[in-house]
Amino acid sequence: TTNQAIGLAHGWMSLVGGGPYPPPPPEDPGYIYSKIIILLTDGLNTQDRWYTSQSSIDARQQLTCDNIKAAGITLYTIQVNTGSDPVSTLLQNCASSSDKFYYLTSASQISGVFQEIGSNLSKLRIAN
Repeated sequence: TTNQAIGLAHGWMSLVGGGPYPPPPPEDPGYIYSKIIILLTDGLNTQDRWYTSQSSIDARQQLTCDNIKAAGITLYTIQVNTGSDPVSTLLQNCASSSDKFYYLTSASQISGVFQEIGSNLSKLRIAN
């Protein structure tokens, strides 16, 4: 049983404020900021506080993903599948682009993916 949406919502609120999170500090207008969320999960999205049907659970999370991306936040999704779960279409669609979705079959791959994401973010910062 995995509830991806609750982690996703908390990540979003921690960047923009809301719920239990205070508003973010003021941004320097002379600096270009990148807001990033990395959603890492070891299971399919099967739980939700409000719904029990899989289609409703996934639709609610997709709406959250769409709103996060519309707010200009880059969303990476990582599915760690060490069992027999299928590739998550939901996570693929939630990622900001196809190169921001990662499908791993071993926990030992996590470190490499985070290094790759960190390198990509560093390149963006240097280029700006």
